[in-house]
Amino acid sequence: MKSARLGESQGCHDAADHISGLTDDLLHYILSYLHSAPAAAQTSVLSRRWRSVWKQIPDLIFLEESSPDAVDAALAAHTAPTLDKLAVVVAKASGRVSAARVAAWLRFASRRDAQEAHVVLSCKEPPPSENEEEEELEVPLLESAVMLTANLVVTFRLRLPPAGSFAELRLLILTLAAVSGDGLSRVVSTQCPCLCVLKLAMLNLVGDISIRSDSLRAISLRVVGKETQLEVTAPSLESFVVHSCSHRQVRITAPKLTEVEWDDAYDPDVHRLLDTGRHLHKLVVTQWSPMPPLLERFESADELSLHLAIPPFAWAYNMFLQNTSKIPKSKVLTMGLKLMGHATEPSMLHLLRRCGSTTKLVIELIHMDTSTNVCPTLICPCHQPDRLRTENVALDSLEEVEIHFFTGADDEVNLVKLLLMCKKDLKSMTINVADDFSLSEEVRGKIHGFAHPNTKLEMGGSSSHKRDICMCKDHDWY
Repeated sequence: MKSARLGESQGCHDAADHISGLTDDLLHYILSYLHSAPAAAQTSVLSRRWRSVWKQIPDLIFLEESSPDAVDAALAAHTAPTLDKLAVVVAKASGRVSAARVAAWLRFASRRDAQEAHVVLSCKEPPPSENEEEEELEVPLLESAVMLTANLVVTFRLRLPPAGSFAELRLLILTLAAVSGDGLSRVVSTQCPCLCVLKLAMLNLVGDISIRSDSLRAISLRVVGKETQLEVTAPSLESFVVHSCSHRQVRITAPKLTEVEWDDAYDPDVHRLLDTGRHLHKLVVTQWSPMPPLLERFESADELSLHLAIPPFAWAYNMFLQNTSKIPKSKVLTMGLKLMGHATEPSMLHLLRRCGSTTKLVIELIHMDTSTNVCPTLICPCHQPDRLRTENVALDSLEEVEIHFFTGADDEVNLVKLLLMCKKDLKSMTINVADDFSLSEEVRGKIHGFAHPNTKLEMGGSSSHKRDICMCKDHDWY
């Protein structure tokens, strides 16, 4: 009887183990959804059938819990002839990873014809000393890769392949490390015939860059190092994002350019956007230094974003007034205000006078400790009575207002009152409350009292609005 029951139990167990009866291809597909090579490897203990299944999964993904030694061991055990993705993220606690080790990981991806290769060294590196030698990282050809991401360390110097082709590469992201301008120019211009997106972040450029590419559609640059020249000729370029290039000569020839994000001073004698029309789909400008020439460069933009920082000095407020005396016409205007003690209402009125064509206004409130940033009341223009006049504000086209990171402070409530007073027939206003804040019934009552009965008014919920910093979002560039 006991033997019969045991057999019956074993039979039920065998009948219930339907997964082990699946084909290897299906098991590889299932394991790929773990998004973790170490987790997939743990299935080898289930049975003899599972012992080697993980060794042929198409995606090898190592998150921060994996040590570099564990990555090496897994790569050595992997037996599949090809690979869809290799992604390695090294945690801070794992210590320093050598350039030779990273090069070995990339060579593995190359030998397996990986479609994606990503290496992210999140370990915090100390600043290099003057006598510290750089490590050379030899980057292999990845002929089948569609995406290549390398987030490295400042002591690495990239040696890019002198010949051959990254034939399928669409997306290239290089962060930190140093690279020769000549080498980078050669690779992008002649060895990446299909490259669509190039992103360089905190890259130490040695020498000038001169890129000629018929395929590039988006470039994002945040470079460091000595002053260099940047020249790009890209007939298909649509998006150009630049940071920290105020002292570099920049020459961009892009007749199809539709999106520009400029986070630095703009000097038309040094920074040139050639063969570009006067209208953009999106223009994002940050005011840390004079920017009127850039705003005057374009007549209109479907979406205009102004991120304004005004230190607590009268001269800084005068610069704000000068910088925004003329802004491109826009359908959607996003304003991030960092006033640092200046009065909110006159600052907003100054901008509203230039919003005659705007149909949607988005306001991002930036909160600061005003106790240490106090505007000089007597001499600052933000306190001049004539700047509170509303009769010359014409918002005929405005239909919708969104306010983000609202806390219910008195100056913010007055801002809402001002907006609803300037546009009495506003169709809708949405107020998103900042995280860790809630609006009292008194504040809600005040705001409802300001609004016209026909205005659709929504308040509540934490602010879910976040600035779009991914240059590839909503595009099918690759």
